Amino acid sequence: MKYFILIILLISSLYSYNQEDLEKYLSTKSCEECDLSMANLSNKDLQNSNLVGANLTGVNFQNSNLLKSNLWGTTLENANLNNTNLRASNLEASILINVQCDNTILKGANLSNATLENLKCENLSLWATKFLDTSFDNVDFSNAGAAYSIFDSVNFADLKIDGAIFWNAKVSNSTLSKQKCEYLEKEEALTYENRCED
Repeated sequence: MKYFILIILLISSLYSYNQEDLEKYLSTKSCEECDLSMANLSNKDLQNSNLVGANLTGVNFQNSNLLKSNLWGTTLENANLNNTNLRASNLEASILINVQCDNTILKGANLSNATLENLKCENLSLWATKFLDTSFDNVDFSNAGAAYSIFDSVNFADLKIDGAIFWNAKVSNSTLSKQKCEYLEKEEALTYENRCED
């Protein structure tokens, strides 16, 4: 009997999303404050989704299209966003921790007031993406395309930008090392009222 209960608990932990929430989302593309944690939503056309405040912990969005979706206040811890199209989507106040983000398209997305932690993204598209008062902790945007992006009131101390394209990006009211300030100047970014520290 003990083994049977353990197996049931194990299965339930592997599929922790709410089945009704998942069915609602797949049929309507709208599910505010719902629980989709650990759901497999890969290879799907999910553009114009409304997922405000949803729990998306561990969700697999790989190869899915979330163009112009509203993910305000979502939790995306341990989510798979590899090859995911989030162009022009709203991720304001979202939490992205330990997210897989290779080849993710965030062009024109809004990540203001978001929390980004433990991210290393290859071939990331950040063109015209907004980062207003965004929190970065151990984030690697090396070689990302970040032209025309907007960074305001951001601390670059834990944000790696080696080789990233910042042409015509706007960086203001932010704290950076002198090396990063020089790099942005070399990249012809538009910088205003930043603190360049040793």
